[in-house]
Formats: sequence, structure tokens, C-alpha cells
Amino acid sequence: MEKNAYTKPLFRRLGLMALLLLLLQAALFTLFTLPEQNQEENQLARLSAETTILASALGAVLQNNNITDAEQLLLQARNADSNRALYLYRQANQQMELVANTVNLADFVPQPELINQDRRQGNMLVVSRIINSELNTLLVNVHYIAPPSQLPLVLALVISALVAAVLSLSFAYAISVFFSHKLLPLVSNTKTALDKGLFDGSVESHAHDSFGVLGSYINQLFRRIEQGQQALKTSETNIAQLKQEVDTRIKERTDALETAKLAAERANEAKSTFLATMSHEIRTPMNGIIGTIDLLRKTQLSTSQFRMTDTIRESSFSLLRILDDILDFSKIEAGKMELENIPVSLVDIIEAVGRILVSVAYQRQIDLKLYIDPKIPDGLYGDPIRLRQILYNLAGNAIKFTETTPTKTGVVVVRADLLEENMEFSQIQFSVIDNGRGMTQRQINYVFHPFNQAEGSITRKFGGTGLGLSICQRLTSLMYGDIDVQSEVGKGTEFKVRIPMRRSEEIDYVSTELLRDIHICLFTMDSENQEHLTNYFRHTNAELDVVNSIEALYQRAAQQKRLPPKQAVVWVLDSTYEQISTEQIKTLQQVPQLERVQFVVITNQVELSEHSNEHTYYLHSSPICRSHLYDAILVAAKRKDKPKRQQTSNLNLSKGAPDIDTARLNRQLILLAEDNMMNQRVIVDQLNALGYAVEVADDGAIALEMWHRYHYPLVLTDLHMPNMSGYDLAIAIRKESLHRQDDINFSRIVAVTANALKGEEQKCISIGMDGYITKPLELETLATMLNRWLPNVQEKTVAHSANTIEPTPQPSPICFTTIANFLGNDPAKHEEYLNYFVKHAKELLTELTTEAQAQNRSGVRAIAHQFKSVAKSVGAVSLSAKALKLEQAAENSDWPVINEYVRLMQERYQEVVNYVRHRY
Repeated sequence: MEKNAYTKPLFRRLGLMALLLLLLQAALFTLFTLPEQNQEENQLARLSAETTILASALGAVLQNNNITDAEQLLLQARNADSNRALYLYRQANQQMELVANTVNLADFVPQPELINQDRRQGNMLVVSRIINSELNTLLVNVHYIAPPSQLPLVLALVISALVAAVLSLSFAYAISVFFSHKLLPLVSNTKTALDKGLFDGSVESHAHDSFGVLGSYINQLFRRIEQGQQALKTSETNIAQLKQEVDTRIKERTDALETAKLAAERANEAKSTFLATMSHEIRTPMNGIIGTIDLLRKTQLSTSQFRMTDTIRESSFSLLRILDDILDFSKIEAGKMELENIPVSLVDIIEAVGRILVSVAYQRQIDLKLYIDPKIPDGLYGDPIRLRQILYNLAGNAIKFTETTPTKTGVVVVRADLLEENMEFSQIQFSVIDNGRGMTQRQINYVFHPFNQAEGSITRKFGGTGLGLSICQRLTSLMYGDIDVQSEVGKGTEFKVRIPMRRSEEIDYVSTELLRDIHICLFTMDSENQEHLTNYFRHTNAELDVVNSIEALYQRAAQQKRLPPKQAVVWVLDSTYEQISTEQIKTLQQVPQLERVQFVVITNQVELSEHSNEHTYYLHSSPICRSHLYDAILVAAKRKDKPKRQQTSNLNLSKGAPDIDTARLNRQLILLAEDNMMNQRVIVDQLNALGYAVEVADDGAIALEMWHRYHYPLVLTDLHMPNMSGYDLAIAIRKESLHRQDDINFSRIVAVTANALKGEEQKCISIGMDGYITKPLELETLATMLNRWLPNVQEKTVAHSANTIEPTPQPSPICFTTIANFLGNDPAKHEEYLNYFVKHAKELLTELTTEAQAQNRSGVRAIAHQFKSVAKSVGAVSLSAKALKLEQAAENSDWPVINEYVRLMQERYQEVVNYVRHRY
């Protein structure tokens, strides 16, 4: 701090005040404590003199070693003073020993030393005197003094504090008056400047000290503020102009971006519309090509002709797969891909992928292997279709880029492993491994990019869109998983997909007791098959021996002991790729020790699988499926019956339906709630053909009123009806059923709807319905449902329509196989319903055109929903497909697409009209 004319007197005053306070405290302290100090010194001097005299007296007594007299002297010296104690010590062996003493003082322990000393120890005055240096004796005289009074010290402190307070307040007041006198002009002038906003250096201060300097500094600050304000005003003006220019430019850019966004959205919408239209328009004729080819392959063809049909069929399916890839990628890009979340069986999914790809693998001579970790349970939540798509794409690519050469057999392994699990989730890793051509790191870096493959030449050599792996990656991300790839050129590639799958309440593990007490001897020279089969058998607690050579197998057969009658022993022989020949298997079967052994032969020769007998079960390994393997072992061990071949079932149709009264009396009467007249006729005729009487309600409200009069044992209801929907009907019936006292007249409710959307069945079950079937109804589906909920009706046998209806030789808008499935094999009934459809559909088309012109989305959707089921029930499959597309387009209010599908439906309807008139 700068020392000037003001600070010097201030420092002097502060220093003088502090000095006065210190001097005052010192004087008071001395005044109050000096008498006590003098008294203590006098007591110590008197005690020292007495101790010296007593030591002299004791010296004469101790010369004669008269301890008793010494004690008497000590007692006399103490003179019964309770605050005094005397001790007599003698030094022996470098230690002080107590010879005699008076009573001890409380809280005091002497610490004698052979020296003369006068000291104070706490509240004790201690005087030590050597009595006789030759005898090494010591006298200790202790006198207790009362603690000094604290009152003088407290008084000194209180008086000092009061004086200090008075001086401080006086000095503070003086300083306050001084500062007020100096600062008041500065404060007043500064406040005025701030209130008026005039910073022109108007603060006046004429003092020639620090306050005068402060006033000049404040004036300088005000002048700078004034300059800053002027600069700020100039800047604000410039900023306002700049902001106006920026706003103008932003608006221009925003308008340009909005225009570009709208153009991009229209382009994306046009792309989606084009892809949907293209897919449908290409898929429809492709389905016709595939169906025609399948019919053609059942006729008499030469070998070359049959081979050409193979080419046409495979090419058609390849085109359909490309369309699926493009549509899936378009959905993912648009964010419209929705995943199902239902309990799935990974065994079923992986084995289905294997069965689909086995023909491709067989053509390329690739050994396709499957492995599903037996610790993975069934019932994990997932989307079975998308999981199958991921594995199909990965495994299909692996087969495509793997080759079998004279020196190496191409192998592709599809496996699923359980990485970890907890109470809620199981972490599953799907792997697809091949020993094909492999990829470089550069190729790996963009192998997941859309429309890319490992190299340009692959596109020409192997074909494909380059979307498969990109779709796999994006589907995996939608499932909260990840996918990666490891590859080495010339050695092969491994794709790993890790997906967390939530566990459902229907979790089901492979029993660890499934193969307990079954002795299995496994022969295989394939290391991967050995690993897979060994894990399967050991997980189920089978007693397992593994043999890796023919010689060891024969040796094991010679060592086989005779088996007790109930002992289950199964030999599993891996004969794939001629690891063991048929002759060698027959030789083993003739070994006497193996007469009670059951054989399961794993073969990739389809013809051998037909030759199973009592002791030998041939298991076709294309590829080895875990479920089939376990079944084969259980059948061989006589723990499970051998599955019978499924025969083509024939529908049993009734000779006639009972009358309404008889059906009501026997509780065999059905209530049908359906608002569409044609659907009413079709379903009623189907039910009558199956031997059931039926009453019809035109909507849900009428159906509920009829149910109040008679509690029908079975209610079939459409879901979307006027006045009351099928949902509300089911809820009302279930609510009223809660108040009934008995369950004898309980009503079963089954939804009959053309809506096959995901989650519809679960919704129906959740509100109290018992079942769910989709329109148009096939007789077999309807019969199966009726046998479950309302059995025991009269039946008659009629051959399955597919066996009696001749396929239409020329393409037609009506599929008679389909119409026979719904109406039976009666041409007269076909003609009746087709003529009725032509009339009824014309009315629906007129209503549909009116609703489309009015752009009434809900009306278009409702009519398309009706049209879809009605058209399919009379075999107008193509027209039904167009109605389905229209219903889907109406969901999105896509009016250009809606109008296009209305036009296409009118064209297809006219084709049906022309065909029906020409035929009948």
C-alpha cells in the first residue's frame, strides 16, 4: 500500500493503540499475579531451611543406624500437617530405597535423586537434601500448596478487554467520521453520475490525499465508460445491419433446403411406391411361372426338358430373392422395418436354414454342417423370420464362395453358441464358418456397405445385389446385437453375430436326462462331426465311447460284452463321404457280440434312408439336425416309437346338417356374426357341409341379442362389423358370462377374419376369444377348428379336392384348387358362387370407386378388406392380392398408389367376368 500523508497518521494511530493495549495487559497481569508469586517463593525458602536443619539432625541419628529415631524426627517435623510429607531414602545398588516416611500425599509419587534441589512439581513444593554422602542417604520434604486463585487473572483479562473495547470503539468512531468526511463527496457524485447515466468525469474531489487520487481514477473510469457506450452503440447498429443480412440469407437457404427436402421426400416416396409396385407386378407373374413349372414337372418330360425346368425354377426363385433384398433394404432405409418379438426355437430356425440350403450345398459339393449348443433353451424372444434371413444370407454367401477341389472338401458350418446368460437375457452367438476363398482386410472394410461385394469380378462371377450383408448388419443392429467378420485369404471366413435375447416364461431346456443309461459308441473320422455329436451326447448324460478308425471300430465290436435284455446300447456310425461303407456296416451287424446292439447310421445318401429296419436306423445327414439325431437315438433305444409316414388326409363331409331345433337341443348350433353377404353364404355352406347347423347375425349387436336368447356353444365372429365389432362382442359375452353360476352353457368364441396382421391373434386371445382363423376359410382348417371346440358331428368321406380337381390347362383368373378348398368338389356350387361373386363384386367396386374419388381412406380400406376375402373364397387369387395391396396402401393414405390399385382391380375383375361368362 502506498504510504502518503493519509496513511502515515493512520498507521501511527493503529500502532499506538496496539502498544497501549499490550502495556495495559502487562501491568494488570503483573499487578494481580505478583503477590502470589512472592508468597510461593517465601514458602519454598522456608521449606528449604527447615529441610536443611532436619537433614543435619537426621545425620547424627543415622550414624548409629537408628531408624526408629529417624522416623520420630520425621513425624515431629511433619507436626501432623496434612499438606506435608517427608521421605527418607538410601541408595543401594544404584537404586533409591525408601527407609522411612510419613503418610503419603494424594496424587503424588516421589521421584528421588541423590542431589540437593528445590523445585515445584505441579501443586507440590519438593526439597531434597543429602544427609550423609558416605551413607548415600537422602531426605525429601514435600509440601502441598493450594492452586493459585484464577480470580486475579480473570479480573485482569476483563479489565483489559473493557479498556480495549472502549479504545477500539473510540478509534473506530474517529475513523468512521474521517472516512465519511472524505468519501461522502465521492459517493454523492458517483451516484448522481450513475442515476443520470452521464459519465463525463463529473466527480469532484479536492483532497490532496488518496481520496483525491481515487476521485481522479473514477473520472478516468467514467470517461472510458462513456467512450465504450459510444462504441457499443456503433457496434449495435452494425450488428443490426449484419443480422438483417444474415436473416435474409438464412431465409433464402432455408427455403432452398425446404424445397430440396420436399423434392427428396417426393423422390423417396416415389422410390418406395415404385419398389412396391415393381415387386408386386414382378412377383405376380413370377408366382405364375413357378406354379406352372411345378405343374409341368409332374407331367411326362424328357431328361433335358426336366433339366430346363430346373433352370427356370431356380432362376425364378433367384429373382424373387433379389426382390426381397431390395424391398427389405428399402424398408430399413425408410425406418419402417418392424421386428416381431415372440418366443422362438433356435433349433427350428437353424435346422430350417440347413434344409433350405442343403440342395445348393449338394450341387456345389459342399459339406454343410449345423451345430446348436444344447445349453441354449427354446423360448427366447426374437423375430424368427429375420433371424432366419440373417443366417440364410450368411450361409448362402459362404456356400457361394466356397469350392470343393480334388485336394480339399468345401465345408460350411452354421452354429449357435450360448456365450452367457442371466435371469433375464441369454447372449447368443451365431457363427457361419467356411474354408473358402477368404477376403483381404481391404475387402473386409467395405463388405457391409450396400451394393458392394468383395470385388467387382465377384458380381460378374457369382451374381447378387450386394445387399445381403448390409441387410444382415442392419437387422442385427435393430436386434441390439453386433456382427463382425474375420477372414484370411485362401483359408476361409468366419462371420459372428451376437444378439441378446430376452428369456420368456415358456423357457425350455434340453433335458440332461434325455439319454441317461444309454451306452453310445460313436464312430466318425470327421473332427467337426465328432465335436458336435460328442457335445450333444454328453449334455444328455449318455455313456459315450468315441472311435476314430475302422480298425478300432472292429476291435471295439470284438470286445463288446453280451448285453442284458434291458440294456440300451446304440452304435452311431458316421458314414458320410464314405467314412464307412455299406458292406462294412453289414459286417458289423453280423458280429455275434452286436446282435442286441442298435445301429444309427448317419448317411448323406437319400436312398439309404428308406432302408431302416428293426436293428438299423438310417439318418439322412443333409445336414445333421440335432432334433432328428435325438429322435433317432431314442427310437433305436426303444424309448420312442418310430414316426409313421404322414398319409394324405381326406376330409369327411357330413351327409347333411341337422335342423336348427335339433342342433339347439343337442347344443350343436353355431352362431355366425358376419356383415358380408357373400362370406355369410360361403361359411354357412361350409359349416353345413361339415354337418353343423348355423344361425347368422349381420353385425355384432344383433349377434349379442341372439346370444342373450340362446347361449350358443360356438360363436364365429368377424372382427370388423358395423354397430358392434367382433372385439366388443367377445368382451360383452365374456363380461356377462362372469355373472353366471354354472359353466354348462359356456360359449366358445373364434375370430374369423381376413386380417392376418402380426399380433392380431394375440389381441383376440387377450380379450377372451378361444381361437383365431383367417379368411377365406379352407375346409380342412375349419374342420380342425370345429373338431376342437364342437366335436361329435355326423361325417362323410370325400376325397381331397387336390386329388380330384384337374389343374386348369390355360392360365385363368380363377384357381379351382383354391375354390375347391373352400366350397368342396361340387361344380354346380362353384358356378353358383362365381355368378354371385360377379354380381356382388360389381357393387363393391362401384362403392370402392366412389370412396376413392372422395379420398375417404377408411371407406377404401373397409371395402378392400371385404373384397380381399370374398375374391379369394371363389378362387380369384390375383384379384384378392390386388385388394390386399389396396388395403395396405389405404393405411398410408397414398392416393396415387390407391388409384392405381383401384384401376388394376377393375381390370382383374373384368377378366373374372369374361372368364365366368365364357365358361358357364
